[in-house]
Parts: sequence; C-alpha cells; structure tokens
Amino acid sequence: MDLEWEQVAGPFSRLTEGPAWDGKKLLFTYIPASLIMAYDPESGECTVYRENTNHTNGLAFDTEGRLYGCCSGGRSIVRFEPDGSTTTIVDSLDGQRLNTPNDLAIDRQGRIWFSNPWNAGNIDPSEQQEMVNKDILRADPQPDGSWTCQRMTFDTTGTNGLLVSPDQHSLYIIQTDPEGVRH
Repeated sequence: MDLEWEQVAGPFSRLTEGPAWDGKKLLFTYIPASLIMAYDPESGECTVYRENTNHTNGLAFDTEGRLYGCCSGGRSIVRFEPDGSTTTIVDSLDGQRLNTPNDLAIDRQGRIWFSNPWNAGNIDPSEQQEMVNKDILRADPQPDGSWTCQRMTFDTTGTNGLLVSPDQHSLYIIQTDPEGVRH
C-alpha cells in the first residue's frame, strides 16, 4: 500500500501529541506552547482550540463528549469544560503527587486509564518526582461526583500510549523502557 503524507498544520518545533477526534475536527496538543489545536479537514484550517493548558499531552473524549487531558505541567488528569474552565480529576495517589501524566484512554464505564512517566521536559525544573513507579493508573468516577485513583500495573517501568480494546476486555500499553520488557 502506498501512503501519501500531507502536512496540515505547523511546522511545530517539537512533535505534537494527543490526537482526539470530536466528530468534525482533529484535536491535538502542542505541548511546549500549552495549546490544544483543532484541524478541520473540510476547510483545511488549523486553529487554536484551547490556550494555557499547562503542557497537556494526551487527550480523549468520554462517551458524553467531554474532553479530558493529561496535564503534565499540573501533574494531573483534567477535564476541559465548555465554559473555558478546567476541572482537576486526580492529581495524587496515596498522598503522592502524580508524575507527569502522558496518555489516557477512557472506557465505557467512564474510567480514565493513564500512563504516568516522569518527563522533566514538560514540567517546571523546580518540581521533584514523588512517585518512583511509572505504572498505569486509573481514575474512577464516584456516585457523588468525586474521583478515586488506583495503580493498575505493578511491573511496568516506562509507559506511554495506551488503548482500551473495543470489547473493553484488554488494555494495550506501550512499554517505552527496554529494561522493563519481559520475554
């Protein structure tokens, strides 16, 4: 199969991340500038969708169409509200601040699965890593509107992208640290 590539936005100084499709536009993050961009394939235009995202990386929509992101600079999982505000979903686990959440996937139960590596390039240099584990975590919505966070893997050493299978029975993750790969 021959593929044709077309640059539709940019060029950006670094790789873009976090693609999420809203049904009409492709949203993606430009982490160094703390922007979420929107590419409209019908018009060919690429515009700023959201500013001041505090180095948000991965993006995902839930089944209700709400946009969530991995806010690396804020060391949290956030929801971008339609009124322009941002709601923090989780920012700690067992009293320790999250590392720099990277990518996320949302299952049909509304649970947010996310990778939690340490990426010093996406955070203020004065920040210190508190969690030594770089595992997959999950934020679970509670009936009262709050969220809980729990560790879901215990043997990953460098996690990045993740995806929930269409049947909701498997979680696929990218293990980025070759030292942690089991044979």
